[in-house]
Amino acid sequence: MSSPSLTPAPTPTPPISAAPLPHPEADATSSPPNADSPPPPSEAPQASLPDDLLEDIFLRLPTAADIARASAACASFRGITKALPFRRRFRALHKPPVVGFIREDFYPAQPPHASAPAARALAQGADFAFSFLPDAACWSPRDARDGRVLFSAVPSSEGRGNFADATSPTFVDLVVADPLSRRYVLIPPVPEDLAASVEECGMLDFEPFLGPASTDDLREEESPFRVIGKVLCATKVAVISFSSLTGEWRSHGSSELSDDFALDAFYERQRRHYVHGCFCWLLEWMEKLLILDENGMEFSIMDLPPDTNERRFTILEAGQGRIGLLNIGRNTLDSYYKTLGNKGDGTQEWQHDSVDHPLPDYHWRIIGSDEDYVLLRGISLDWPLFGSYSSESPDIEYFALELKELRFDRMYVSKHKMLHAHLYRGFPPLLSAPSI
Repeated sequence: MSSPSLTPAPTPTPPISAAPLPHPEADATSSPPNADSPPPPSEAPQASLPDDLLEDIFLRLPTAADIARASAACASFRGITKALPFRRRFRALHKPPVVGFIREDFYPAQPPHASAPAARALAQGADFAFSFLPDAACWSPRDARDGRVLFSAVPSSEGRGNFADATSPTFVDLVVADPLSRRYVLIPPVPEDLAASVEECGMLDFEPFLGPASTDDLREEESPFRVIGKVLCATKVAVISFSSLTGEWRSHGSSELSDDFALDAFYERQRRHYVHGCFCWLLEWMEKLLILDENGMEFSIMDLPPDTNERRFTILEAGQGRIGLLNIGRNTLDSYYKTLGNKGDGTQEWQHDSVDHPLPDYHWRIIGSDEDYVLLRGISLDWPLFGSYSSESPDIEYFALELKELRFDRMYVSKHKMLHAHLYRGFPPLLSAPSI
């Protein structure tokens, strides 16, 4: 097929003001420039950077928002940032930011939080109502990690979100969902023989949660996942897990407990944390820390620091093989450190440091956490009606506390007082990949 002929556009006539007026004293005999003389040479075109160098530059941008701004600059930049290899490398180098939290709904980070643009993009591009689940109203979130949300089945009368604070005295149905890709995996029931081995010991509570993905897993599209179940019985605590690679449940054994410890742990609200490759449950009333080593799947028990007030503990990595506890008081942040032994027990006494609270005079409650952040609910004690019986509700402020720098970032403000929620971390759709 012959190429269509192109007609050049006529050269526009320059405006009159663009031509300089002759100076009155100019030489009248001087001749005008020759119209046939060649035009002055134009500037040499600047060489463009190769794509692999641009990719390395973009990978050094600190946040996903910076990537989004760079990709909007031109089509070639967008082509680089949309490419699968770039997205894999970026996810391997950068931890996903906290963009909100989940309970019965998704609560995106609000301005001026740094993640507000990414949260807004995710809220628009994902289905956080999880309407794609079968019988969507009959599932309640139990955990969120690596872009996935773990749900357990509840009666529709319970309402989504309420079940997270209750116990599960039986093995419940589970589903893992990805709100961005709108995909889900129904987890098969726990096999009868495996279930019988713990149910005969007086099963008190089944707590399912998601295991963290490895760095290699996060580089892949649709990376594998694990569901771990802690089963508390009258005389022991057991561990089972499901792998998306094998599609099967397996048992990891159990640890014996005294009758008093098991029952007291059952009646105390347990907050789960993850640090140093260990899952930890703070039993503050019992002044104990229950630790599950992710590698050996073995339990150990550690005493909490003595003589501490305002017990609002969270767990953090303290470096040098130490476990750290952070007590969030009204006016101070108190840190306690202890070296972990081979079996998770402490090999020394707790060491104590204290700093002034950057946001004093708040009433704090820890309602969620992961290995890097703690989700806090705060009510300012400066509110005129705090502690009164007024029908007017105070503003409830929700903060993400970054544990490394002890930085408080306000994420959300509402009148809704939540007891428990799950931090949700993720990249905007431009950099995300299906997790299922």
